Amino acid sequence: MGTDKNISHYGFNASPNSGLSFSGKIARIILLILLFQFTISLQAGEIWKEVRYLNDLLRIAENPPVEELPTEKIYLGKEALFCTGEEKVAVENNRAARLLEEGKYEEAREILNNALPHAALFFPFRYNLGLCYLHLDDLKMAHLHFTKAQQVVPQFPKTYLQLGYIYERWNRDSEAVETFREALRRNARELDTFILIGDIFFKRHQLEMAQKYYDASLTLQRRFPNGLLGRAKIQFMRKRYLQALNLLKAIDTKGDYDKSLHYYYGEAAFKLRDYKTAAEQYEILLKNRTSRFFLTNSSRLIEHKLNLSRQFIQ
Repeated sequence: MGTDKNISHYGFNASPNSGLSFSGKIARIILLILLFQFTISLQAGEIWKEVRYLNDLLRIAENPPVEELPTEKIYLGKEALFCTGEEKVAVENNRAARLLEEGKYEEAREILNNALPHAALFFPFRYNLGLCYLHLDDLKMAHLHFTKAQQVVPQFPKTYLQLGYIYERWNRDSEAVETFREALRRNARELDTFILIGDIFFKRHQLEMAQKYYDASLTLQRRFPNGLLGRAKIQFMRKRYLQALNLLKAIDTKGDYDKSLHYYYGEAAFKLRDYKTAAEQYEILLKNRTSRFFLTNSSRLIEHKLNLSRQFIQ
């Protein structure tokens, strides 16, 4: 009873048959229109803010001040960091890095944890340990080691990518985006950073903004595989499966690329009832079980989709 009195005191009533005067109804309609326009203007402002940010980045990327590790001592493999030299730390690190890239994460972690007390500030130990824990899905320990790595060598951009990925997994998207942007401040031509930011917008179903980031990577490298994959994902989300499939077919998979390509390829083919192609793509995906795709997606689900495709073929 007290609540009803309070509501009526301010001129509102919860009932649709509230008996508002004609002028009161008009005032309410105008208020709703103004609120709607305000919401739209806020969204438009956010979009233009992102567009300006992207344009500034692309200008910097034309001739960026790239800060990388000294390649004569530390260099990047497919994913792990390797070292030159015959010192014990280099030998132990490279042994662990090779195991890491073979998908033997627990063995690599054991080697690095045993070596770490003797060289706690050795950057590759920290970075590679972070990778081990990341693949073992121990995000708390991965975050600890990547944070230590970032403190030791703050100029290396890929550390920020790993930290941003962890924040995204923790559903701390704002921190993830800011950390990815820190990577771009270190190296504006780090193409995968554009993709990672685009993926956050993609996950939020903000497809226009996601596409702007995917397209930004393609501005810097016209046939960048993960940029084309981003465009294909947007077509897939819009249920334009044939367009998605055509984009996916155009991607060069000889080098490094995001293995989730095979998921979207398989899904698009399945939607178009090309079950043979779908089965082939699911099979390729399952051969890449060390891919980060399987940190957030079940291999059993992909096996189920593969078996379903095979049944439809028969």
